[in-house]
Amino acid sequence: MTKGLRVAFYVRNAFQAQHLRPLFRVTPDAVWLVKSQSDARAFGIPANENVETAKVFVRRKMEQFDIVVSHASPRGKAPLQRAKFVMVQYGYAKEPYNFGEWRKMAQAILAYGDYAVERFSEHAPSFAIGNPGLDNWNSDGFEDMARASVGPLPTGKPVFLFAPTWGDLSSLPQWSKHVAALSEFGTVLLKAHHNSLRDGELDLLKRSDGVIDVSHVDLMQVLRVCDVMISDYSGAIFDGIMCEKPVVLLDVDGIEDNFGSKLDHNSLEMRRRDELGIRVQAADALAPAVTRAVTEGPLVADDLKKSLFVSTSGTVGEAFLKALTKVMDL
Repeated sequence: MTKGLRVAFYVRNAFQAQHLRPLFRVTPDAVWLVKSQSDARAFGIPANENVETAKVFVRRKMEQFDIVVSHASPRGKAPLQRAKFVMVQYGYAKEPYNFGEWRKMAQAILAYGDYAVERFSEHAPSFAIGNPGLDNWNSDGFEDMARASVGPLPTGKPVFLFAPTWGDLSSLPQWSKHVAALSEFGTVLLKAHHNSLRDGELDLLKRSDGVIDVSHVDLMQVLRVCDVMISDYSGAIFDGIMCEKPVVLLDVDGIEDNFGSKLDHNSLEMRRRDELGIRVQAADALAPAVTRAVTEGPLVADDLKKSLFVSTSGTVGEAFLKALTKVMDL
């Protein structure tokens, strides 16, 4: 039971708040922990939800709670002493980083599935609860909400979602105009990475005609209305797989030159790339690939999907609360 526990959700951007919101809503008397009230507003946190702020001495504030839930690590160079710091998985891509040594700062890690539990367990006790976004996906009225958020779309045409990663690993420079050209026979939606918005990389796509920018809309909502996901090395690949959407993967020329602390040959999106979706290496192969994706649907094997995403008898929120009781016993 989590009743009576003081649980804070420590977030540093809108993506984190959005991803953790299904868990926040099921946690009794939960509190958002942010730097300032202006950050809370910028992150889309409603005024009726509990917020505590800490511009300085963030670590001291964290120690006032029983559990701190976050994507990030606690401030400072050592684990928290009093509070249990619980990290929540937010993606599968870029394994050198996502399963890196910084995870040792957690007292526990909550994962999407058995594959992640095995990797995270090298650093801290880990429990599979599923992807929090799945509770929204399965909720009543979610499709109607998604269509309202995305806005009116042309009928009778397939909908392609372009969800690239950001920075040096992004497909934006090489592939933007080719993805935009798909608007000749389909509707192209752009869901930019939140760091691309921060860094101004969206300008590359604003110059592409025929692309509808839905970067402000939750990824799960955009997935609900699309027929095919187009991505590169983004964690969005795995959200598409979870939601049973066919995935088209754009290869970026010279990607190995950018291998390092975030991406290498051992990352799932590289090591098992041909099992995750339809791989595209040349511009003239893109249109045939999305056509095939529409026709054939998802191609991911059941055993791979089951290893990535745990199946529970209830909701992810229920699994989360049960996991917190285990965390308190550690």
